[in-house]
Amino acid sequence: MPLCGFNPKMIQGISIFAEGLFEATVARAEEEGKPLDEAFQIELRDIRLFLQAIEDKHQELKKNLPPEETAAGVADYALRWRPDE
Repeated sequence: MPLCGFNPKMIQGISIFAEGLFEATVARAEEEGKPLDEAFQIELRDIRLFLQAIEDKHQELKKNLPPEETAAGVADYALRWRPDE
């Protein structure tokens, strides 16, 4: 078992994420008339923005909250995150 506390649901989550990424990329390519490789780069850029927003929120929350509340706050933020915020 890996040191991170591996749970089989993690693999399921990664698989579902990959399927969603593929579907979003194909949809973007079709809707915007872009080649798949360009649409994929746009999706990856958006994922990087999301991850950075999550990290920024984590750093903000951990200044004032205990770890368990910080984790819950970051999870809540991630679920409600919109790129235009």
